[in-house]
Amino acid sequence: MRGLVYYGPERMEMAKLPDPKPAAGEALLKVKATGICGSDLHGYLGTTGRRIPPMVMGHEFAGEIIELGSGSGEFHVGDRVVVQPVIFCGKCEPCRRGATNQCASRKLFGVMDLNGSMADFISVPQSLMYRLPANVDYLSAAMIEPLAVAYSATKRAELRGKDVLIVGSGTIGLLILQIVVASGPRMVAVSDVNDFRLGLAKKLGATHIINPSKDDFAKSIGDLTEKKGFDVAFEAVGITATVRQAMSSLRAEGECVWVGNSEKDISLNMQEVVTKALRILGTYTYTHAEFGDALELLVRGKVDMTHLISKVAPLEQGPDMFRLQTKEPGSLVKIILTE
Repeated sequence: MRGLVYYGPERMEMAKLPDPKPAAGEALLKVKATGICGSDLHGYLGTTGRRIPPMVMGHEFAGEIIELGSGSGEFHVGDRVVVQPVIFCGKCEPCRRGATNQCASRKLFGVMDLNGSMADFISVPQSLMYRLPANVDYLSAAMIEPLAVAYSATKRAELRGKDVLIVGSGTIGLLILQIVVASGPRMVAVSDVNDFRLGLAKKLGATHIINPSKDDFAKSIGDLTEKKGFDVAFEAVGITATVRQAMSSLRAEGECVWVGNSEKDISLNMQEVVTKALRILGTYTYTHAEFGDALELLVRGKVDMTHLISKVAPLEQGPDMFRLQTKEPGSLVKIILTE
């Protein structure tokens, strides 16, 4: 089979790889659509140690079952499925209480040295698969993984009737926005330095947009909230500057959900956190059940993926698509590779 192999920083090529075979309890999928995640781009640039060459990236994917291993259960050849890509043991204490994202032995397809979905085929445990309803196409299905990240984050805070700020309007930020809008907030503002993405945020329901590179951020927050601050802020970038913005936007006893995960260490005004009694809530990926809930959100039409899928290209154009998104990130939100 063909695979998109990462050989080192900014070195990615199509290569011929062995065809996978499904083991007992697994399914062999023909990959129909796989998204390029921001973490894949960081790996491609060599700014993270979470992609160990040579390997195949890709953890946002959907496909068609073409072969089943022994011990098959509810699935059949020809079924259209989406894959929850976090492999968990199911036996440890976090797994037993449903926190599969905190499994001590978890692995993620397309991360570290575990080959992922940027290839013609992939074998996956059937326990990680969800069957796709007829009204969900493969391109939208490949977006369920980032939608699950956004959904898990929004569960951390009460949103109905609240004033909400989202810092960062990349894929995750724009998905958080749609879930927040559907939850009935009083107001939802989005902050970003990219006017193109702020335009998308406006189309997707943001009541206000802020560009800190042009606007006085503190004044904008004060004007929007009558100097009280926001009830809830979602930080969807993960660098010091944006974390500080999100924290500074809060009212006393406000909540900030940290979703972004770019810088390992950040600098923060601890006295502000203490004296305003602010709550910081971390969130990491999603549980297996939350992935299923995210699929249900899509099925029910609570989110619109059409504005987020910027480009669709065949797998063999993968190296060009990685180069394009790292050179021209401003006008692209999500690129999806297809068969």
